[in-house]
Amino acid sequence: MTSRLVICGALLLAACNSSSKADGKGSAAAKVVQDDVPPGTNPFAKHGEAVVEGRKIFLKYGCAGCHGMGGGGGMGKPLIDEEWRFGSDDQTLFKLIRGEIPNQTMPNMIGKAMTDEEIWQVLTYVRSIYAGDPAKINWVVPPPVSAEMLAAANQHAGDPIADGKQTFSQLCTPCHGPEGHGDGPAAVSLNPKPRNLTDAAYMQPLDDRYLFELISRGGIALGKSQMMPAQPTLTAQELNNVVAYVKSLSAAPAPAH
Repeated sequence: MTSRLVICGALLLAACNSSSKADGKGSAAAKVVQDDVPPGTNPFAKHGEAVVEGRKIFLKYGCAGCHGMGGGGGMGKPLIDEEWRFGSDDQTLFKLIRGEIPNQTMPNMIGKAMTDEEIWQVLTYVRSIYAGDPAKINWVVPPPVSAEMLAAANQHAGDPIADGKQTFSQLCTPCHGPEGHGDGPAAVSLNPKPRNLTDAAYMQPLDDRYLFELISRGGIALGKSQMMPAQPTLTAQELNNVVAYVKSLSAAPAPAH
């Protein structure tokens, strides 16, 4: 009898471990239980580290390219106000990021590339920057995170082209693509299409000052497409770094030695 009980207990333990691994959410589920998060809401909502991770993911996938570095909007709508077209609850916004809302204009390729945890963490970051009417809050508000912790989410390499590439990845890839070919996930719905930044015949005659003004002030300010958003929050150094990286995309390869 004793041996049978031991065997049954082992089988039950194995089944529990297997179930946790199968859904891939063992740690997230534990956090939900510990924090008593209401059912159907963001399982990371009460975790400050998820705000920082969400910021990193927000930048990694180029969300800032449409919504702005601080979520204040640009080509895409602001994320800091209380205007939500499809609703503001966690489940609706999860589906919106994933690309599962009918008639949504936000590209779904980015959301489909994210894991569930990444989407929840991005949403945690988005909740943390909300600056709209407090009476409209229908979600668990994340804990405050220090400016130093958020700053650590965006480390710089110290090299102009490398730093420019990092900023480009955060802001420009949704339209111009990761390699600058004009094939980003948002390009499908844009007319005119984003510029191919590797086209040397077009890019090389453009001087640095023109590119600086185009990136900082946006296309419409220079008589170009209004689809090219302004980036007024970038510093002069950040703009110069982006210009250096963009110019490198169409530069002739260095001669072999």
